[in-house]
Amino acid sequence: MGATNCPETPRQRMIGMMYLVLTAMLALNVSKDILNAFSIVDEALQASNQIAIGKNAQDYAELNRQKAILGEDKVAKEFEKAMKIKEISNEIVKEIYEIKAQYIEFVEGESAYNEDGSLKSVAQLHSKDNISKASNFMVNGGKSVELKNKLATYREALLAFVDEKDREAMSEAIGLDVNEKFRNANGLPETWETHYFDGVIFAAGVTLINKIIGEIRVAESEVLKYVIRSISKDDFKFSDVVAKVIPKSQIVFQGEAYEAEIILAAFDNTQAIDAYWRSGTGVMTSTAQGTHIRGDDGIAKLKIPSNQVGDFNYTGLVSITGADGILKTYPFNNSYMVMAPSGTVAADKMNVLYAGIENPISASASVSPEKTSISLSDGTYTKTGSGTYNVNIPEKLIGQTVTISVLADINGKQQTMFSRTFRVKRVPDPTPALGKIKGGRITKQELLANPFVLATLGEDFVYDLKWNVVSYQVVFVVKGIEDAPIPCTDRNFSTAVINKINNSSPGTTIWFQNIKASSPAVGTSTRNLNDIVVILR
Repeated sequence: MGATNCPETPRQRMIGMMYLVLTAMLALNVSKDILNAFSIVDEALQASNQIAIGKNAQDYAELNRQKAILGEDKVAKEFEKAMKIKEISNEIVKEIYEIKAQYIEFVEGESAYNEDGSLKSVAQLHSKDNISKASNFMVNGGKSVELKNKLATYREALLAFVDEKDREAMSEAIGLDVNEKFRNANGLPETWETHYFDGVIFAAGVTLINKIIGEIRVAESEVLKYVIRSISKDDFKFSDVVAKVIPKSQIVFQGEAYEAEIILAAFDNTQAIDAYWRSGTGVMTSTAQGTHIRGDDGIAKLKIPSNQVGDFNYTGLVSITGADGILKTYPFNNSYMVMAPSGTVAADKMNVLYAGIENPISASASVSPEKTSISLSDGTYTKTGSGTYNVNIPEKLIGQTVTISVLADINGKQQTMFSRTFRVKRVPDPTPALGKIKGGRITKQELLANPFVLATLGEDFVYDLKWNVVSYQVVFVVKGIEDAPIPCTDRNFSTAVINKINNSSPGTTIWFQNIKASSPAVGTSTRNLNDIVVILR
């Protein structure tokens, strides 16, 4: 921005325009990273939502089990509440999925569903950065208000299952408050629907809807657990009153420790319990027979060193004071196995597998390498040495996962010892440069010292892939006027380009565009790379 008494020269205006172009290019790059980030967040949210659904299903299943154990009359009231919570939660999630489908179809202009009937993820959307159509549908079309009203109604319905004295605390626990005070970047008040959907890019809007679905499942879980806890604990009605041992794993590696939690099936975390254990089998009849573990929060944590390989048993009892003031004991027993590390599989160079190239991996098991092999859920592999392999995954699996299993020959039978799932990714595009120069202001001498275009992958990509620049065009911009593109058919500057550089004056913009590169390891197709812009000084 110049002073009024000192107007800009044509050269200054041209330089200003070039800064705008470069800034816009940077903005495009940042925008692409942000859009990719939304895809990753959306994928994580959907996975988290599935985990929440599974945990809620376990709570519903446990309530059904208690109904069978204790009789329908004893848990009828709580069971009825739980089924209603499940019904209204599933109903609002279904309605939000319908809004999400309409949202996608409106902005994308095509079906929101994949061939398998699932809704498209953010990664599959073509209009991730669209703002106008996204805002028009959610805000101007009234869908954000409709969504807000559904959430408010659902929240009130959940709180109706909570006693008045507990309602304030539960209100904070379940969240979903669409009537709280929202403010924009200038500190001015705004509505929930404006705050979250007005002027928001499409990718962010779809991700937010998935986040709301996850919050609904969390709210469902909070109120469901509250209803379950409301079942009387005074006489242990919600449990068959046997001690439960929950191990972190029943198989541990030699040198590690066996860890487990000893609890009652319906424990009270406000009351301490005392557990006693000893190695071996049988039933403990006296606390004097075992080692004491104090459980201050209703959970006694058991930890047994594992210095030898083999099968081991232990037994014990839990002591707790009942509602009648009488000390009661409940026996428990369990077993575990200690074994040496049995198998591993890991990518030698990355924690992912890249499609279309050879991925070196190592695999081992607790047998000799000659008796070890691997198997793939999809793809091919070749053995390169003792316990080493090259895995090749087809490009059709990009964005999906592949499982590699370690197999061991034990007594003439193939036994799976270990499995791991890897994400399949596309080999990234290389970055073009003029030697080590990636753009900016340079002298003729610096430019002519590197008279070629290279394409390389970043240092973080550790595979040794060679890329060849097969063609590009060079455009000279002098005083805002573009000359005709000069083609180059390999990585080197053509004679015409070199002569043009020698005859160019400072301030000339040189644009290397339509850069194409290929790699024998990735296939026969070429990749279109980013442009390089330099300005002579």
